Amino acid sequence: MQQYPPNQPNQPQSYQTPYGQAPYPTQPPAPPKKKRRRWPWIVGSILVILIAIAAVNGGKSNTTTTTTPAGTTQANQPTTVQTTPKPSFVTFGDGTFTVGKDIQAGTYRTRTGSSGCYYARLKGFGGTIGEIISNDTTGAPAIVTIAASDKGFQSTNCGTWTADLSAITSSKTTFPDGTYFVGTDIAPGTYKSSGQSGCYYARLSGFGGTIGEITSNNTTDTAAIITIAPSDKGFTSTGCGTWTKQ
Repeated sequence: MQQYPPNQPNQPQSYQTPYGQAPYPTQPPAPPKKKRRRWPWIVGSILVILIAIAAVNGGKSNTTTTTTPAGTTQANQPTTVQTTPKPSFVTFGDGTFTVGKDIQAGTYRTRTGSSGCYYARLKGFGGTIGEIISNDTTGAPAIVTIAASDKGFQSTNCGTWTADLSAITSSKTTFPDGTYFVGTDIAPGTYKSSGQSGCYYARLSGFGGTIGEITSNNTTDTAAIITIAPSDKGFTSTGCGTWTKQ
């Protein structure tokens, strides 16, 4: 019976390689190393950063501050417009009034003319001529000073009387018939009228309508020339046309 040698583990064999060539490896090559995945620690780092940011923001106020560049206005900001209130003046219309009760003493004017205007200062209400302190009839703008001693004042077809004594003329050197404040409505100086029949004019030291307040006056049917002094309080004319400074 033939004897076989006992089984032995396979031994690596060596090979003869041609000259100049590297020999075949005597052991099988090691398997390639697996690359380690880095994403877990990247995600962890991001989470740490987010937690840190949240912690910082948690200590700050939730108020948001908006900075507006100089010279600009935010669209949602209301704009406040400063307005100057118009002055309020005492006014009254036609009628008969008790001074000190219905109306107060003072200087008043009609700012526009009214045809057939009649007005009178009264020292009583008996309706007699002796109770009329002064009166006038005009179709042009009028001015009157009511004294504290007057008992009453009467106005017919004159429209509105007002304590607004501001200028009613557009030019201080050319003006039509009416009663005016010197310096406010018209300028002092020498004037000539356009000339009409029945012209009456007067320089005034006051507006009570009394003879004592007439500085000078005249009546003419031709063109008139008058010098209004800076010291004059007023000037009045009826039926004279247009006055023009010379």
